[in-house]
Amino acid sequence: MELYLIRHAHAVRLGEEGANDDAERPLSDKGQEQSRTLGTLLQKRGIVFDRLLTSPLLRARQTAEAIAQMFDTPPEIQETRHLSPDARFKKVARFLLALEGERIGLVGHAPDLGRWAGFLIGSKKAQIDMPKAGVAFIQCPENPGKGLGMLEWLIGPDWYMEPSITELHVAK
Repeated sequence: MELYLIRHAHAVRLGEEGANDDAERPLSDKGQEQSRTLGTLLQKRGIVFDRLLTSPLLRARQTAEAIAQMFDTPPEIQETRHLSPDARFKKVARFLLALEGERIGLVGHAPDLGRWAGFLIGSKKAQIDMPKAGVAFIQCPENPGKGLGMLEWLIGPDWYMEPSITELHVAK
């Protein structure tokens, strides 16, 4: 299974733009741009999602939607409580096993995604720093579970929002 752990993009702060509930904080203009750029980059690199799962929190849903819109054939987006903050790793793994598809995008939150990445590559104590609008690609040759994955790459917007770098790496 190929897992793409994606942290939601930049969102407005609590109290700004009428966002009085953390779960309902929308993406900022910067976050929308990050999400679209990330979607374009993934599509140009030939990454295809069988499914794009998202946390029910607004900023994660909006990130998933903006990414999906950049694909020629947008992936199906599915909201799941399993990607809510403080979800349990083993429950997420069981949920993934029940899904059809081998290439799954998961849009969620820090620090959970970084901890889950650590769990997949071998240790609950490992902490992988997931920047906003960052993505970690973890290959799980068998099923997702503790120590069964290998981190292939991790990128963040500081890397892919740089125009000269994006052009260099997405050119075919």
